[in-house]
Amino acid sequence: MRLYHDLSWLWPIISPHEDYIEEGEFFLRLTKEYGGEKVKTILNLGSGGGDLDWVLKREFNITGIDGSLPMMALAQKLNPEVEYISEDMRSVRLNRKFDAVILHDAVAHMETIEELRAAFLTGYEHLNSGGILITFAEEWAEHFVQNRTEVKNYWKDNIELTYIENNYDLDLSDSTYECTFIYLIRREGFLDIQTDRMALGIFPLNNWSEALREVGFEVVQLQSPLANIADGLANESYPVFIGIKT
Repeated sequence: MRLYHDLSWLWPIISPHEDYIEEGEFFLRLTKEYGGEKVKTILNLGSGGGDLDWVLKREFNITGIDGSLPMMALAQKLNPEVEYISEDMRSVRLNRKFDAVILHDAVAHMETIEELRAAFLTGYEHLNSGGILITFAEEWAEHFVQNRTEVKNYWKDNIELTYIENNYDLDLSDSTYECTFIYLIRREGFLDIQTDRMALGIFPLNNWSEALREVGFEVVQLQSPLANIADGLANESYPVFIGIKT
């Protein structure tokens, strides 16, 4: 999940970078296990607010790609030593190679199998031989719960925030569902209500590994031992896919 435009300032409140430590360390372990000690450079496709980079930069040289300038500004502030580039991860070609590619929660914004495959191909084209791509399914067809609603409360400085997220699939036959966000923002007793809505991709789980293989990867699928902390899926782990470029 990510915020755009004037709502990007809420991101550090609802998704503080400290919340990514455990997940970031999990990605570090995967990178070393499947990529080996030779991994020095990582391309982060859809780097968002830079929270995962904040962990990964401890051991790797990171380059981040994101299409949202407000989110990229947050990432640059958090990680001034990281290179961030404003591009579409489905089509960007940097004419550079990396040891590993990470496609984190931004993959949820791929609305069709063709877009998912395009993002995987971007990763493949930017990898050295033997390099790896790590991604995961935040939501998938067999897992989706209609009208699922989550509510969370946050406090920072003089801001009290109630965050409401609702997932609803208007058409079960297509590859997207609707994600609606409501933000109740209280500052010194004054209430400001903001909303955001977006279409996110949803595919049968086997489509993920098929799309990776179609662009040339060998695929390893495993289950994360962690809850999806960044998106509030308490007590739920998620499928992780490792694509290996031979």
